[in-house]
Amino acid sequence: MVNRRRQIFLSYAGDDAFEASLFQYAIEQLLGKLMVTVWTYHRDQSKSERKIGKSLKDRVRESEAAVFLLSPSTFSGGATQWMELAYADAFDVPAYILLHRMTFAEMKERDKVPPLVLERQCNPSSEWKSVVDAIRVQLEANSAAKT
Repeated sequence: MVNRRRQIFLSYAGDDAFEASLFQYAIEQLLGKLMVTVWTYHRDQSKSERKIGKSLKDRVRESEAAVFLLSPSTFSGGATQWMELAYADAFDVPAYILLHRMTFAEMKERDKVPPLVLERQCNPSSEWKSVVDAIRVQLEANSAAKT
């Protein structure tokens, strides 16, 4: 069997790019033996791409998991992360939500929280390592199912 890179999609608001890059690095280091790469917009999006929306859709579809770093910036920055979450749901890509700089109660108080967010388990970003562990279990189960 040929080993191939396994992709995880990381969604975040532009204001959270620094934290996302740290999280990206941590995931790739912790899941390196599983050949994991984490796709992020700032590092991996082709600068010559004309159809960004289609590119994001394709990257979500190609991923084995998607992690959403939601913060106050998510709610003030537009609908891109909500679109990416909808893609994950449509393509049946397991989605993990980390709340950064906000609690679940604070998030629920905001206007226009998509039902797809409220229907999923939302973890505080301080529990990021347990999310990485859950992704590891999922990836190992996927590998076992393919053999």
